[in-house]
Amino acid sequence: MTKQITYLPITFGQDMENQEIAYFSQHFCDLPLEEAQRLGAGFRRIGGGAAMRAAAIDMPAFNRLLGLGLEAPITGALLDEATDWYRSAGAARFFIPLSKMAERPGVVRLLESRGFHHYNNWAKLYRPVRPAPVVETELRIETVGARQREAFAEVLLKSFEWSESLRPLLANPLGRPGWKHYLAYDGEKPVAAAALYIRRRMASMAFAGTLPEYRGRGAQSALIARRLQDAAEAGCRWALVETAQDKPERPVSSFRNLRRLGFELAYLRPNYLSPILK
Repeated sequence: MTKQITYLPITFGQDMENQEIAYFSQHFCDLPLEEAQRLGAGFRRIGGGAAMRAAAIDMPAFNRLLGLGLEAPITGALLDEATDWYRSAGAARFFIPLSKMAERPGVVRLLESRGFHHYNNWAKLYRPVRPAPVVETELRIETVGARQREAFAEVLLKSFEWSESLRPLLANPLGRPGWKHYLAYDGEKPVAAAALYIRRRMASMAFAGTLPEYRGRGAQSALIARRLQDAAEAGCRWALVETAQDKPERPVSSFRNLRRLGFELAYLRPNYLSPILK
């Protein structure tokens, strides 16, 4: 059973949520028009939160409203506005991740009254950037830029068996300011990928994945260590990450890798799933 940390200041939790909004929203910004239309992609501020959608793909992780309730209480009007926005693009459903800072009295009853239900939890983790661990691997890790967009996206698509339609979203941030992207190579073959987003003194461990046949060879541990080292060199103080909740009946290797490398659990954040919209 994972131990939940309860002593983090509220402002730090808000910073964690805003950091996720800052990096995740960049996947949706300035997409080529044709690709945005094909995906039904969009970004909009709703009640101080950040609504992002890829309506053509029935994946709530890419159709979610982050940060709702951080700046102002969640109301029925805001939930209706969000639902209408996702429905207008043809989205099947969407997530509202409910952060600890948004859990005001009655908010769960309000969500349930609009047909939302608790679907699962994501774990929000953190650790000081220093000291960065040393991890040995036989794989070669390199930073990559815009020229490797296709290779980077390809590794993630194959790692998670995601729809090919997500390729432009995954590739979009490569080469943008504030980002570092990495590939791990076996010879000349890219076999694992990871991203780092730096904003102020916080560094987010963004999308990361390893091809199934290369798991268990230390790729992700090495990529975590490399990103921590790069974050330290950039003057960051904290490293942040979110991943699926680790459960005895459903272990999550990424969560266990992160804990082994010094990350602490800040809180579990429940995801509330909308009713079917179409």
